[in-house]
Amino acid sequence: MRKLFVSLAVTATVFGIGAAPAEAATKPVLFTYVYVDSPGKDDRSAASLNKEYFRITNQLNRPVGLKDWSVKDAAGKVFRFGNVTLPKKGSFIVHTGKGTQGKPAGHFYWGSGNYIWNNTGDTATLRSPSGATMDTCKWKKVVTTKC
Repeated sequence: MRKLFVSLAVTATVFGIGAAPAEAATKPVLFTYVYVDSPGKDDRSAASLNKEYFRITNQLNRPVGLKDWSVKDAAGKVFRFGNVTLPKKGSFIVHTGKGTQGKPAGHFYWGSGNYIWNNTGDTATLRSPSGATMDTCKWKKVVTTKC
């Protein structure tokens, strides 16, 4: 009986029988875009700060709750999501400056009075509430980057 069980387990592993759905292997939320260097003069105005942003996208066919998920830059500055749900296959944009969370729909605000992303290179790290790294986007000197 033990040989039969081991044989079935090996067969299932080799042929993918009983494997978890492909969705389980997919990172649920990824960086898809970072606008590093807002256009025009860096004058720290709300308009200029909010033209610096990142976009995350849900890769799954189901919504993902983002409560206590965070994004951190290489210098350790952290943005933490509140009790929001990212729709299936949907995207959220997080602007560096100040604004009303969720307005317009899908837009959030870091609330910083300074630029977050370093124009000469930086790293954005997306973490789950447990601290697990869900995605990382790195770049060198750029204005925008697709992650």
